[in-house]
Amino acid sequence: PYTTLFRSCDMKKIKQEAKHPNDVPVIFLTDPTGKVVRKISINEWRALKANPDQIEELDIKLYREAISFYLQEDYAKAKDLLHFLINKTDYSHYEYVERLANIYRIENRPTKEKVLLLTAYHAIKPLESSEGILRRIENRLQKIDAFDFPTSTQFSH
Repeated sequence: PYTTLFRSCDMKKIKQEAKHPNDVPVIFLTDPTGKVVRKISINEWRALKANPDQIEELDIKLYREAISFYLQEDYAKAKDLLHFLINKTDYSHYEYVERLANIYRIENRPTKEKVLLLTAYHAIKPLESSEGILRRIENRLQKIDAFDFPTSTQFSH
């Protein structure tokens, strides 16, 4: 059957730490005519398809969907998918981290960007052949530290 990715969630904000069933992307399984046969969570799908290649394929599809939301400037949906992928991979896929950091930069949230990058740095540091990625993170952190962010008093005059 064909699979289509959708998010099942409320429109209200959920804390990142909260693990709510509605905070997990779901998959609609369809038959060849396009009729939805069943709705399952990604975790259920993985249990059914315990094939690492298929799981990696799903992660790629989710990342492409996140990029699509990013390009459409739908940052809330992009952040949801990127948070899911980052947590699933324990910050080891820098492309997910970098895209989320870009969103934080666009949203002018330097503290969140810095915390994300530092967390990724510490997660990636023990991995072999990670020197290039670590240098990229260090350079980006230096740019954050060097940027003179406006204070709220600068705009009150």
